[in-house]
Amino acid sequence: MRLDFRVSEDLDEELGDLTTAEETDLRYYVAPGDVMLCTDQTDLSANWGWIPLIDFALALREIADALSEVEGSETFEFTESEATLQFDRIGDEVVITSSYTSGELRAPFSAFRNQVDEFARQLNSELLQKHPELELNPDYQRLKLSR
Repeated sequence: MRLDFRVSEDLDEELGDLTTAEETDLRYYVAPGDVMLCTDQTDLSANWGWIPLIDFALALREIADALSEVEGSETFEFTESEATLQFDRIGDEVVITSSYTSGELRAPFSAFRNQVDEFARQLNSELLQKHPELELNPDYQRLKLSR
């Protein structure tokens, strides 16, 4: 399973000083982009250019946490869209489907968990390289993309 992202170069100029941006602005406007979610057989990527990547990373972490203890289902609904990703924990596997394309991804839950954590760490690293002032933002630090 491949879980990756591409940050859009279109930072909202109205955000102003990123050292004082509030959590909502950080989650939804600082890092819009694309999500790549695929295997050799199935592609559930969302190459729409506007997905709020910080919010996506945090939501995936919540989903992985919720499914870490017991079998169950969790749904991620894309912001400002009716598109969803469905995550079903079945035994030691996670099965991922989407409302916007056919097919399913299957992966060991431990691999999914690792990919989710790596997604957030890589996003954090790229954002701090592009916008080092985020390091000074207390709301950004509380989000704990990199744990």
